[in-house]
Amino acid sequence: MNPQIMRAKFLVGQAMVEFLVAALFCLVPLFLAICAIGKLTDVQHTTDMAARYAAWERTVWYEDGGTGNSLLFKTYNNPNQKSTNEIRNEIAVRILNDRSSTISIIKNTDRTASTFANGLDPMWHDPSGDTYLSDYAQLTLSATNEIPKKDLAVGALGLLTKALAILPKNMSGTILPPVPLDTLIVEHVSLNKVAKTSGTYKRLWPDLPWIGLDFVSTSAILSNTWSANSAVGTKSMVAESVPSAQGLFNTYLNGIKTGLLIWDPIAAGKIDVGKIAVDEVPPDRLK
Repeated sequence: MNPQIMRAKFLVGQAMVEFLVAALFCLVPLFLAICAIGKLTDVQHTTDMAARYAAWERTVWYEDGGTGNSLLFKTYNNPNQKSTNEIRNEIAVRILNDRSSTISIIKNTDRTASTFANGLDPMWHDPSGDTYLSDYAQLTLSATNEIPKKDLAVGALGLLTKALAILPKNMSGTILPPVPLDTLIVEHVSLNKVAKTSGTYKRLWPDLPWIGLDFVSTSAILSNTWSANSAVGTKSMVAESVPSAQGLFNTYLNGIKTGLLIWDPIAAGKIDVGKIAVDEVPPDRLK
């Protein structure tokens, strides 16, 4: 056989062996790592979504214990309370869930969940099928209510509170709207030790003591929960801020109106003491 042909065959065989060795020790782990990184990137994206969800919930739901006239606020808006833990439960079954599942339907009972009731995202498994989150406690949520150091509205309310303190309670009423003074809600979502039980990832990074990865996201929103309970709660809270609708002011003004009825019953009859008019959308605009 021609020596040149034999040499060419030898070189081809050598190249195949080198390729197989490189594929075994480099390319295959690289492909697995690319898949893993893609999935873990999705975990971070979902963590961001969870933080945004938690922040957005605070536009209509409040948690008892805020600042301001919280007792009256709670009285008028009690149905619209939702705790941080309840929002965490909703994240577990609404954001981290298997969205391809037919049972993944939003329900009011989601706030009481204590497991990943609707399953986890199908992507959140390693090549061996080990799930990224094996323990419900790996999901944590914390919230902080922040008030700016300099806030003109808060300062004005504080001065008005001091001024009204000199008046008898039955004369001044509450005057101030029973609204929380919290203006910034910050939500922190953490997924701790993601894929900590994955044997595949332990083999991919053998030089590291693989204990999983932590994913954290923070989201904030300017809150306006004082109108949380729709028209009913809003009207009740506004009434607390109308002096003519409260205490002795209301009594005195109604007494004056009664006296005016004698002199001018038509004009006096049109006076509504302490009237609070609700601004409603015309019915024809709701069609």
